[in-house]
Order: sequence, then structure tokens, then C-alpha cells
Amino acid sequence: MTKSSTVNQECAAFKPQKLIQSERSNSRVDVDQINAFLESSPERRDQAQALIQEIVKDPILKTDSSMYDRSKREERAVTARKIARLALYMEHDIKTARKHFKGNDLIEDLQRDTESKLPALSNKDLSIFDRRLSLLHNIDPQLGTRVGVHLGLFGNCIKGNGTNEQIHYWLQERGSSFMKGIYGCFGMTELGHGSNVARLQTKATYNPDSDTFTLLTPNLPATKFWIGGAANSATHCSVYARLIVEGKDYGVKTFVVPLRNPETFQLLPGIAIGDIGHKMGRNGIDNGWIQFHNVVIPREYMLSRFTQVIPSKAPNGKATVKTQPQLDQISGYSALLSGRVNMVMDSFRFGSKFAIIGARYAVGRQQFAKPKQPETQLIDYPLHQYRVLPQIAVPYLVSPVAFKLMDQYYSILDELYKVSSPATFDKTGLAIVSKKLKNLFIDSASLKATNTWLVAELIDQLRQSCGGQGYSSYNAFGKGYDDWVVQCTWEGDNNILSLSSAKSILKKFAASRRGVFDRSLDSGSFDYLEPSFVRAVLTGQETASLRQLQDYTKVWAIALVKFLDHIARLIDVTKDLDSVAKLLVLVSKFHSLHSMLQAYYEKLKNPQDSHVTDAASEAALWDIYKLFSLYFIDKHSGEFQQFKVFTPDQISQTVQPKLLELLQKVRKSIIPLTDAFKLPDDMINAPIGYFDGDIYHNYFSEIIKQNPAEADGAGVPPNADLFTRLLARGSEFDHALGGSPRSEIIERLGK
Repeated sequence: MTKSSTVNQECAAFKPQKLIQSERSNSRVDVDQINAFLESSPERRDQAQALIQEIVKDPILKTDSSMYDRSKREERAVTARKIARLALYMEHDIKTARKHFKGNDLIEDLQRDTESKLPALSNKDLSIFDRRLSLLHNIDPQLGTRVGVHLGLFGNCIKGNGTNEQIHYWLQERGSSFMKGIYGCFGMTELGHGSNVARLQTKATYNPDSDTFTLLTPNLPATKFWIGGAANSATHCSVYARLIVEGKDYGVKTFVVPLRNPETFQLLPGIAIGDIGHKMGRNGIDNGWIQFHNVVIPREYMLSRFTQVIPSKAPNGKATVKTQPQLDQISGYSALLSGRVNMVMDSFRFGSKFAIIGARYAVGRQQFAKPKQPETQLIDYPLHQYRVLPQIAVPYLVSPVAFKLMDQYYSILDELYKVSSPATFDKTGLAIVSKKLKNLFIDSASLKATNTWLVAELIDQLRQSCGGQGYSSYNAFGKGYDDWVVQCTWEGDNNILSLSSAKSILKKFAASRRGVFDRSLDSGSFDYLEPSFVRAVLTGQETASLRQLQDYTKVWAIALVKFLDHIARLIDVTKDLDSVAKLLVLVSKFHSLHSMLQAYYEKLKNPQDSHVTDAASEAALWDIYKLFSLYFIDKHSGEFQQFKVFTPDQISQTVQPKLLELLQKVRKSIIPLTDAFKLPDDMINAPIGYFDGDIYHNYFSEIIKQNPAEADGAGVPPNADLFTRLLARGSEFDHALGGSPRSEIIERLGK
């Protein structure tokens, strides 16, 4: 990069490169081992690094600082080009997974396989591309979302609700899984309803005489709204609409509705679509609104894995509706489950990026000094350590639980398809999978809400810690925050998700108080609800301490039991669940923090799972674990004292001193700990956070590149004529009134 600065690198106040390199040289932490821990395994680490290099070196997919100055129109055009490029990588990744590069074209053969003679596409076939998309989300979240809407929401809606034949037809034969043939969007949210899916108003009325459905938007609030891909790209939509058969409302079901002719992109009859306009962030996503005016689709376009409309065989007979009550309600949220699981992984990846920027700036930037002393690095101020280091711990604690949740998601979905398929239908198995799905909903809702909130806070806190440079668009924080915070709202508003999760946890707690606990299903993230542990906590036999490593997780289990007991007693009196909503949101957050600490602890304590054999690296990772727990205990010290988990003296004499001690320890490894995220400069895209640490040259050069001095060659700034007239104006005000600015005239008029 061209250096465009007059800064003297020998000046005592400006040597960030030397400071950052010194931290690397003096560290005994093994960055590669820690990266393997963060990426779940050496194999996943190597694959992630290979994919990152492919992304940042691709001339279409890469990003640079020009992205910060683009208009909405430019964002849309760039994103469309990237989607086209990404589709080619998808085909390549599927062929790589199947090791099929010879003979007939695999993708063409899969699309022509109308009789399902070839092995159907599996999660394993898509695993490489899924990881590529996850990594791309970090460098260009609007691209990740726009493709994710098609594959993750539209595609998973079909996977979760369609029969095997429908899944094969829409995703494979029609080419949706390859981003060929058709392009989908996800039509759940309406202008008048978001989180309350059960009250959506779009109607799908069955027509027995033609064996079709008529889709209708009955009023303005029923307009499908915020639909990513609808404005410009989608040819089809997975529509959530009320199933009306023979005048009876069977609730909200899912339908595939064509929107545009894929060859001409002309809207089909009865379809009205528009763009919802400029947003706070992610303007490369073409969010739109959709209205249906008596749109007719075949009955077969209703996704019918758990609910089927069966036409009458008798003339003038009535159609019947057959449903699987165990999974019908859950199936309506199946697509959102994928999004929530992925947003936990996004929290790890996105948080890592800003942790790197904040750490490198904190080490390289110096500010204030005693007489004749060099200026102090920001990170050496205790307050700055408190502001920065716990934020760096956040993505560390997210990583293990994110990979665990993702693996559970794919495992449970595979079970679901097996037990609900006609050829292998298993009623008992279906009941078990239903319970597993409900637990996954609780965990994913809690973790999605808590971690998207945590990363929003992380971005904002680290932006502030970078001072004025953090406010510059070219240092990523502004766009990063605008792009990120939508995660706190979409696919379930975080407060609503937290309430839903906590209410389910409260039910499990009530069952535990009666001695009911399903060890086969709940002994993971809900092990704190095991009846003997609950009794021990409530009778004072089990108390909080911080003597052993496991205690830093157990303290949250104890807090949860006491918190839940308090809420249950309040409800016993008030009989009003809504009156404790504020407390329930905290239950969800505490459950999430406990799950994160538990997953981290279980991974790190097992060398075969952690892949960390170096003593210094393991010690640094345990320090991160303890710092995370202590920081949030301190943040929630009011609740910990209120419910007598800790006394005020324990907070002030144990928790807070340990926290300050850990800040000093973690500070020594701040650069290698953030280097361990292994994100190249092209993915960070913030000059104050580049690897070489040359903060001032890098940042100033970026400014000059994007804002050339005297761009018009004449040295005259834009709008100079306006300012010239402004500064040269006369006394128009006085002349207009017939007066004069001379004092003797003003004095005479005042007599």
C-alpha cells in the first residue's frame, strides 16, 4: 500500500508497528493451536483458511474501502454480480464434496434425475459451500444474507415442510439448491405482523373444483413486508398463509408461489411487488413488499410433509385435511431455526473481526504521558483494559457453542427426515425428535438473542475505544454496526425470542420441582434443572464459589435455579406471566451465558477435543474463560446479590479483584489472541486494524485513495461559489428595510 504521510516513525508517540510486533515477539502463545480450537478442529481450521484465501483473492468477491462510499443502487449492482459469481463456486463445492469432476456434469445429472435414481443432495454435499457462505458473511454480510435468504430461508422452508418429492422437485429438479432455474425469497413477515406468525392474515383458499389454491392479501397489514430478494431477484416465494378448506381456517401453512417468469422476470398475473427503499444497513439486499390478488397455484404447491389437503374422490364431495400434530406447529418455524443457528455462528465470526481492530488499535495507539516519558499505550490504562478485553473474550466463548449448535441442528434434521418419511416413518421416533427440536428451539432462540446483543455491544464499545478513528467509515465500525444490528430484530425479535425461550425453561423448572427430568434429552444445556441439583441449591447445600475452573460455569447454574425459583414464586402469587417479562429476558440471557461457558469448558478440558497441547496457550484460553464469567458476574452483580448467589463482600473482595487481576494477565496476550482469529487484512477492511500495525500510514493512505486532494485539479473545493457569495454578502437586511447600518441613523430612529 502506498504510504502517504509525513509522520516520523522514530517519534516516541508514533511507533505502532514496533509496539504490536513486540507483543507478538514476546508471546509464548501458539496462534495456530488456538485457531484450531476456535475453528473446532484442525481439519475445519485448514478448510476455513483455504476458503478465506479463495474469497479475498477472487476479483469479484473481494471487498475494499470503496464499499463504504457506495450508493444503494451501486450496492445492489455489486451484490448481484457477486451472487452470479458465488453460484459457480456452489457448483464447484458440490462437485468437490462428491469428488465428481469427470464424465457427465454432476449438476446437470442431478437436475435431470426426475425419478430419484441418484443419491439426493445431502447436508454433507453442501457443507463446503455452507462454510464458504458463513465466511463470506463476515466480509460482505449483505451478500451472505441475500444468498442466505434463497438457500437458508426459501430452501429450508421447503426442506422442513415439503414431502420428499417436493424437496426433490423444488430444490434439485428446478435447480434451487444450485442457484439455477429459480431464485427464492421467504414470505413470512407481514406489514402488520412479524413475530406473531400464528396471526398472519394472507389467505390460501382451497378450490375443490379445480384442485388449486387462491392466494389473497385481504388488507394492507397483510402485505408481505421486508421480504429479502422480492424487490429485484426472486422468481418464487415460500409464502406463509392461512389454509382455508371448506370454509374452515386450519392456521398458517406454507406454499410455494411463483412471482416472476424466470426467463423474462416479468411479474405473473395477480402479483404486485415493490421495493421498501433505503435501510439503516445492508442496502445490497433488495427487500420488498408483495401483495397477492387472487393468485392461483396448484394444490401440489402447498408444502405437505406434516399437513395435506386430500381432495374428495366423490363428485361434489368435501376435501379433508390430514395433519401431524406433533410437528405441525414446529414445522412452521423450521426455516427460521436455520437462520437462528447461523446467527450464533455469525456472532463468532463478526465479533472476531472487530475484536482484532479494537485490540490492534489499543496496543498501537499512545495517548498522554508524564514529563519526559513516552506516551502510554491505550491498552495499559486499566479502564481501557476493562473496556476492551472482555469484548475480545466474547467471540472466544461463542465459538464452541456455535459449532456445537450447528452440529446438533444438522443431526436433528437428519433424524427428522428419517422418522417422518413414508418409507421409514416412526411414530415413537417422531415424538423423540419433536422433543429434541423443542430443546433446539430454546437453545437457538436464547443464544441467537444473547449473542447478537453481545456483538452489537462489542462493536459499539470497541468503536468508542478507538476514539475518533473508530467513527470513520473506513475503519469498518459504522457500517459494521448498521449491518449487524438487524440481527437483533429479524428472524425473531430478541426480546420476544428471549421470552419464548425463558417460558419453556420455566416449564422445565416447574417439572423439575416435581421431580420430573428427562436425562436423555435435557442433561446437556439444561443439566442445571436436574432435580437433585435444584434441591441442593434451594436448600443451601450447593453454594457458589470460584475455587475450581468448573465453578466459573456452575455459578451461573446456581444463579439460574435461584432466579427461576424467585420467578415461579412471583407467578404463584400474581398468576400473571407477563408481569415478570423483564426477569424472563434475563433468564434467557443467563441460560445462554451458562451454555457458552459449559461448551467452552467441556471442549477445553479435553485435549483431544480442544487440540491445544501447548501449556501457555491452554493457560491463556482458561484466562479468557474466567474473564468472561467474571465480567458478566460483575455486570449482573445486582442480581447475584439479590438472589444471594454472592454476598456484597464476595462481589467486592473476590469477584472484582479477580477480574482486575485477569485483565492484567489477558492484556499480555492481546495481540496473539486476536491474531489467532486468522482474518487477513482484506477481510478486516479497516486500516487501523491491519496486521502490520502501521496505523497512521495505512489510515491516511486510505483516506487519500478514496478522497483525492484537489480532485478537480484547480484547488477549488465543491460549492465554492456558494461560500464565496456567503462571505462577500453586503448589508442586504438593512437596505431591504430602507435603513442603514450607520450608527447615527439607528440612533436618530430611536428618538
